[in-house]
Amino acid sequence: MPEERASEALSVARRREIEQWFVRRGVPQFIDGYGTEQSMDQRAAPLIVGWIVIWTALFWFSRPETPLPWNVAAIVGSLLFVVFADAFVDTLRGRSVRRLPPKFDPVDIGTFALLPVLPTLLIGHDLPGVVISFLNILVGIGLIYVVIGFGLLDIAVWAAGLLRDQLVHIATLVSRTLPMLLILVVFLMFSAELWEAAHVLHGGELAAVLGLMLIVGSVLVVSTFQSEVRRLDVSTDWEAVREDARATPLADLADRRIPTGFVLPRLTWLQRRNVEFVVLVNQLLQSTFVSLLVLGFLLAFGLIVLPGAIQEAWIGEPVSVLVRLELFGETRVLSAEMLFVCSLLSGIVGLYFTGLALTDPTYRSEHVTAVVGELQMLLAARALYLAALQSGSPREVAPTSPSDETAALAEPNDQRRTR
Repeated sequence: MPEERASEALSVARRREIEQWFVRRGVPQFIDGYGTEQSMDQRAAPLIVGWIVIWTALFWFSRPETPLPWNVAAIVGSLLFVVFADAFVDTLRGRSVRRLPPKFDPVDIGTFALLPVLPTLLIGHDLPGVVISFLNILVGIGLIYVVIGFGLLDIAVWAAGLLRDQLVHIATLVSRTLPMLLILVVFLMFSAELWEAAHVLHGGELAAVLGLMLIVGSVLVVSTFQSEVRRLDVSTDWEAVREDARATPLADLADRRIPTGFVLPRLTWLQRRNVEFVVLVNQLLQSTFVSLLVLGFLLAFGLIVLPGAIQEAWIGEPVSVLVRLELFGETRVLSAEMLFVCSLLSGIVGLYFTGLALTDPTYRSEHVTAVVGELQMLLAARALYLAALQSGSPREVAPTSPSDETAALAEPNDQRRTR
């Protein structure tokens, strides 16, 4: 890299503006310090508290044999016990009881999961139930860290906006391919064997089948774009970086010189997963949208042409009625079996659409190229952002309000380097 003078430091307001843009684009992991353990713990803390409150309420309200006032009292008492017991544990460990520790260690996580279930042990003397409840709380805390660590909520908000912008492209592909596919799907609806299988399926088994389709589609999407992410990650062409960043809020940074000796760090594991989630959620939202359209069509079609008598004849037993209505002078039934059949078929269509979107020449030239261009823009913005931080960043980034997510989560560079 040619020797270049350092650019001026980012102001606090400018840095927040850039980092909020990263959040809106679904890549919060690009924020400096976002993926550190301390930052994740600070963001997870209120969600963990909320999960403990929700779990406690659900547990005690699941005891219908106990009067409501007693259950409310048990909820309040359990939460007070958690607060005072946690303060006692912090005191024993030499910590302040007035604020959360800077980082959570395994003892903290175990304490969060154990304390809410101890009152149930004292009252119910049900040790196996306490163990299961303890594991359930741990799983909930783990899911919170997954959502926080990957910024899944930010990605979902970004992808929903992108889905709205791409409805025209999706409608074009659907109108070109779906009619022929619906002929096959409608033909399968008249398969008695499929209805018999739907009759013996449970909700968990249906969810497992749909989940398997989701996994297959996810692997297909990630494998398609993984090579592109890898190629863009190793790129060091600063002229191309400046050009790709022209359409971003960091366009003014493209005219600055790169600090002498600055080496752009490769994407971390969390950042790479964040980029893959951006691509994955974007495509899966489109496929889910198509699946829901097909599901609605199949349900309407089934209500018209498959009255309850036909469904029972195929199954050989009475159907599980969800909705019963009169239509065209005959009783129509929306049964659990019809819902299962339509869900399976719409899931197959969604999986087919995912493969088609990645292989169809017309759609690929528009969609895949657009996604790759989006990745190039995001990585170029990250490069200029880190280069600007390299020349010096504000030592304190104080949030202006509790809702200022980025400012609360960003961490000064000197603290991150000392860890």
